Amino acid sequence: MDGEQLVAPARPDLRWGLPVFLIGFGSYYLVSLLIAALVPAGDTHSGPLLLLPLSANLLLGAAPVIGSLLRGTGPRADFGLLPTVRGMGVGVVCGAVSVVVGVVLSLAVTHVLHPVSPQIPTGGFSVWTLSYGVFLVVGAPITEELLVRGALWGALAGYGVPRGIVLVFTALVFAFLHLDPPRLLSLFAQGLAIGAARLLTGGIGASIVAHAANNLLPALALLLVA
Repeated sequence: MDGEQLVAPARPDLRWGLPVFLIGFGSYYLVSLLIAALVPAGDTHSGPLLLLPLSANLLLGAAPVIGSLLRGTGPRADFGLLPTVRGMGVGVVCGAVSVVVGVVLSLAVTHVLHPVSPQIPTGGFSVWTLSYGVFLVVGAPITEELLVRGALWGALAGYGVPRGIVLVFTALVFAFLHLDPPRLLSLFAQGLAIGAARLLTGGIGASIVAHAANNLLPALALLLVA
């Protein structure tokens, strides 16, 4: 049209995501510490209490959603919450890479350090172990991606941090978030693979798919053991 120019839509300013990230991150650890202090560790490995530690994980996603509704334009627009068809494909590929890298590095670290095997839920197969497995594949990818590659990534990008540095830093945060020192290296590498989906598509929808694909293997292993 005469006199008119096509202008690309402006990216949302997500600098408000930094305090939101700190609130979500801090709330997660605070609730996790309270659960650890009030409930004996063995009690959270079976039955209804198996799901109790997951309540802290919900806070990771709650903070970005609330922040987006109050300060932004909603999670779908601010974070690219819903994946496109291409995003789903990118997510599956990045998730597969994450699984391979994670397995290889975990085996290498185990060979060198011989870490103590992590405790897994006990008590046989039940609705609680099934719910736990479903949360690993569906819930955790959504909450963790909202916080790390939604709020934190968006805030860093809003402050002009180069994308490569954002990718590496969020992968490092993702690794430390899990509080599992023997798996720190593999988690960091997996964070890079999952973050690549966010980098390539511009939204967390793809990284949620990658994260879910990555978590599918341990979830299946959990259910098979149960």
